[in-house]
Amino acid sequence: MLMKSHPYRIFTDYYYKWRMLPSRFTLHTHPRYEILYFHSGSCSYVLGDRVIPLQPGDLIIMNGMTQHCPKVDRSSEYVRTMFSFDPCLVEIFGPALLKCSPLQPFETLRNHHIRLNPDAQADLENILERIDRFYRLNDIVPHHRLLMAFYDLLMFVYEQCRAEIGGRPRYKSDRERYAQQIIDFVESAYMTDLDLDRIADELHISRYHLMKVFRDSTGMTIFDYIYKRRVNQAKILFFQSDELTVTDVCFKVGFKHLSHFSRVFKRQVGVSPDQFRKSVQGVHFVSNG
Repeated sequence: MLMKSHPYRIFTDYYYKWRMLPSRFTLHTHPRYEILYFHSGSCSYVLGDRVIPLQPGDLIIMNGMTQHCPKVDRSSEYVRTMFSFDPCLVEIFGPALLKCSPLQPFETLRNHHIRLNPDAQADLENILERIDRFYRLNDIVPHHRLLMAFYDLLMFVYEQCRAEIGGRPRYKSDRERYAQQIIDFVESAYMTDLDLDRIADELHISRYHLMKVFRDSTGMTIFDYIYKRRVNQAKILFFQSDELTVTDVCFKVGFKHLSHFSRVFKRQVGVSPDQFRKSVQGVHFVSNG
């Protein structure tokens, strides 16, 4: 795993063929999408109201807002690969690649268990090996190869889920539904002047209930989430354009003061906005041509 200061870090959490176990496993939720691949061991996965006995080669995709955690038999090694990422990450691929709707399995199925056949397992494990190889290299060219490998992973997931995609997203609880409504509103308005009263009024929910539901569902405050979303968008804008200045990006993503933007960006990314901008100038993943 890479340190937070790695300028090309794109996943919120990531580990490959991980064997270490935490001291305890607890049910949790978060406002991110997650992919889990089970390599070996003995594990049942709790996903909302389901308990899924995993077999090597099983793949789970999660919307994140449904409670989940593994139940591991510690007598055998629990080996897994996991990604969690913010949905806005895919904006970096540009409109041509987004026509394939790479996030549709997460948006429509929300949580889905896939038992891969041997050929699909081999295909996926090849993709995961490439992602891990490029992830560890702190350079712009391997970074773009990482993005292409990650897009390949999303297309693999889409292909595996294609038969099941259909219908509308289903919410398992009122809390999950409210938290998703908050996230959806923030997604539509994060670049504007947001405060708790405005969000509460828009969603017809009390300010206290707004804060409690979001904290209980995601483990973070609403403003922690808003700042994280703004910084992620800033990174995307730096990748997409050499023309935008740090000040341009600061105001585009919703910050009112450059000094505040710089402090929050450096705290989250590990380098200043200007350092990040210089590190990614001149190379783009996709073009509009």
